[in-house]
Amino acid sequence: MTPGGAGVRRPDQQTQTAAPAHAPGITGVSAAAVLGPYLRTQAADFLRSLRLHRESTAPTDAGSRAAEQAATALRRSSRRIGSALRTFRTALDPLWAEQLRTELTWLSGTLAREHAYADRLARLLEALHGLSGDPVLPAARTSGDSAGQGRPV
Repeated sequence: MTPGGAGVRRPDQQTQTAAPAHAPGITGVSAAAVLGPYLRTQAADFLRSLRLHRESTAPTDAGSRAAEQAATALRRSSRRIGSALRTFRTALDPLWAEQLRTELTWLSGTLAREHAYADRLARLLEALHGLSGDPVLPAARTSGDSAGQGRPV
């Protein structure tokens, strides 16, 4: 016996088995029949995430939790679609798949940078408030706040 518990077979004890020609239950299924519904589902998730990202991201937002979740969902769905396009590129139009995959890669990278910039902004604001001597961070402004409202002149 080996340390892992599995015995080591001698060459005369090995059995020869033929590999099945196809997996059981998958006869006659085309790549389009499997890939089509998967890509439709991922595209629906992408569009839903895009709508949530647009609704939860305002120019005055300092990085709300809803905006972060929407960006994460959008990035995840774009990576999944891009991965499927790369994996099944032989079953798709190569030019179309590569162009779309390039666009999705760009979007995913942009969303990653947005996330990194939001983290940097939060750290910078914390450091600035720490330097000013104010231990309590002010609440993030909402989209209803105006730029000069409530500030002394």
